[in-house]
Amino acid sequence: MKKLIILLFSITLFSCAKKEIKIPTLAVKGIQEVHNHSQVWMFLAVENNDTIANVNRKNTISTTHWLFNIDKRLPLKAIIPSILKLQYKHANSIHSKEGMHNYFSFSDTISKKLSFYKFDGVTFKTDSILSKYYIKTNSADYANYNNINLTFNPNNTWLNDAKMEKGELKNTLLEFIDFSSEGKQTMLHLNFNNLLTYQNYLFYRTMIHSLENKNIIVNPIEFIFNPTKVPDCGCE
Repeated sequence: MKKLIILLFSITLFSCAKKEIKIPTLAVKGIQEVHNHSQVWMFLAVENNDTIANVNRKNTISTTHWLFNIDKRLPLKAIIPSILKLQYKHANSIHSKEGMHNYFSFSDTISKKLSFYKFDGVTFKTDSILSKYYIKTNSADYANYNNINLTFNPNNTWLNDAKMEKGELKNTLLEFIDFSSEGKQTMLHLNFNNLLTYQNYLFYRTMIHSLENKNIIVNPIEFIFNPTKVPDCGCE
């Protein structure tokens, strides 16, 4: 296992190989102790003028929890393919052990500590279909819910077909749920532009999941889309 060292002022993690990762900073109280773990490192690198993730998982052990230390500057398109492969390996290795989880690491600015966010059960759908079309194709599975589609781009966010002003999404969403639910349980469907940085992805993801209760649930399928393949994503 590698040792985690966090410097809260620079928000940087160092592996024992002395490479650095600038992890996300969130005002979120996450899990602060995970015993029996090994670590995945995703460093930012530039290759042929393209930002890529340099992945190091050499010391991961299938019978432990996995901590994903990911540079906050990386775009989703650079990290999601590796996350998908590692999710599969952790769950399906001949040495995999039941009850072992996957966690994202971040710096909690409330407690000023390194913290972790569990992302078990998430399925990343990467074929550039937006949730609103997926719901239509699989209408029987979602007919009993008040379905709301949220889209997150680098420069804007959308609630269904309404563009949100900066900072208004959370309150507007709660008001819209109260207005539209009509007694149904609300399901939120998350769409993420693959150019979104990991910092912003984790910010939006934790914010939306903080709203979960018996009346509001989040679809475990997350839609990661290529904006060049989705003409109506509001990506401008």
